[in-house]
Amino acid sequence: MMNVSDFIINRLQQKYTIDKNIDIETLNYVESGYIDSLGIIKFIVEIEDEFGIEFSDEEIADPSFKTVGGLIKLVERKVMNNEES
Repeated sequence: MMNVSDFIINRLQQKYTIDKNIDIETLNYVESGYIDSLGIIKFIVEIEDEFGIEFSDEEIADPSFKTVGGLIKLVERKVMNNEES
């Protein structure tokens, strides 16, 4: 299993042309137009499959979910909680 941060950043950079001068951690990949609603669904499924987690509707609706850094923190927390269970 790949590191959470590397996985998320690599996936975004592979699929979307993200300016290298942008601070990727604070990038709002939805509002910036890098990913559309169908793309978000596919991205969520990729993350859930890779890390064996599931996002709740509340987590997906949270504004921090739409920034790369917020998403990384959420996935890391969920992975850690899964490992402790």
